Amino acid sequence: MAETSTEQDRPKLPPIDFSAFIAELGMAAVTYLGGYQNPGTKEVLVDLEMAKRTIDTIELLKEKTTGNLTAPESNLLDNTLHNLRMTYIRLANNPPPPPQPGSSESTTEGPSEETEPETE
Repeated sequence: MAETSTEQDRPKLPPIDFSAFIAELGMAAVTYLGGYQNPGTKEVLVDLEMAKRTIDTIELLKEKTTGNLTAPESNLLDNTLHNLRMTYIRLANNPPPPPQPGSSESTTEGPSEETEPETE
């Protein structure tokens, strides 16, 4: 019989609080937006429907917690939503090409926010 992992095998998880919860939801959305590559298959997941659902869930939490958050929690929520929405819009308007069989091109970086160069 195969042995399952025990609590000893896993790293200790940090305590859950609102900021950690929002960060976990944000990471899930980033994953759906193509932010991570499967190291075994080199495939990058892009699932805009699930990304939108996760962003909508974070938006729902923002609406339901208005007036009950600390300033840092509120800022984290606003920044997370802004970054996820911008990445979602960019991908929805310009979807990535389908992976090419046998392609050796890969990236381990997540989606980055495009910034305009500063002009003087």
